[in-house]
Amino acid sequence: MPINFNAKENRYAYLGREVQQEWYDLIQKLVEPQDKEIADIGCGGGIYSLAWIKMGAKKVSCVDFSQQMLADATENTYGLPNITIKHGDALRTGLSDSSQDIVFARALIHHISQENRIACFAEAYRLLRPDGMYILQDRTVQDIQLPGSPEHIRGYIFDVYPHLRNFENQRRPDNIEVIHGLKTVGFKQVKAISLLEKRTIYKDFSQLAADLKARKGRSILHELSDAEIIHLINHIEKSLTAKTNIVEKDFWTVWVGVK
Repeated sequence: MPINFNAKENRYAYLGREVQQEWYDLIQKLVEPQDKEIADIGCGGGIYSLAWIKMGAKKVSCVDFSQQMLADATENTYGLPNITIKHGDALRTGLSDSSQDIVFARALIHHISQENRIACFAEAYRLLRPDGMYILQDRTVQDIQLPGSPEHIRGYIFDVYPHLRNFENQRRPDNIEVIHGLKTVGFKQVKAISLLEKRTIYKDFSQLAADLKARKGRSILHELSDAEIIHLINHIEKSLTAKTNIVEKDFWTVWVGVK
């Protein structure tokens, strides 16, 4: 069944990761964060909110619909006066009109139904000041098609459980659809960029297995039972040629639009 972001057992599900240099490099090519006001929509545990502060943001508003995720973000950003925590969702953030220089949403829109994505984009447009930038990061249908490999651990999920590929295809955005949607609500200079981002390095296979058992940061694994997770882990262990220093990477698409 889909991940319940409000469930207490899923607290800390989106913490414990470091923002990778590939992400910083791309963002700094796209925009100058220094002294900007930024809304992090679907902020989860606030990992990327902290990254924006690290890059010099004046203020970051962390918005999420889940009280559990906001509890994580509050704990993770404790003591930082330029981070605010707000309960809201991508269609109704509760933030003021024309109040943000940048609106950022990472791994969010695949959780929003296709018919509601235009409303999501329109909300971001409402929040931005003139010439403000909307930055969306998610996996497209095309991004998830790669087979399993030491680099692309996620691919093993679909190798073992091909029925989940259909599940993913139904919820993952299509690049053309997103570009059209952004232009429909008024964004200009719309473009899509591919990003290959290191997810983490596992010192040994036991670390990877523990990550998979915890379903940490992988909402698709909530579609599997505990027994199915164990079967998946066994398959991955047999498939990997090396069991140490496993460097997992994620394939993303990043869309940018300017108000």
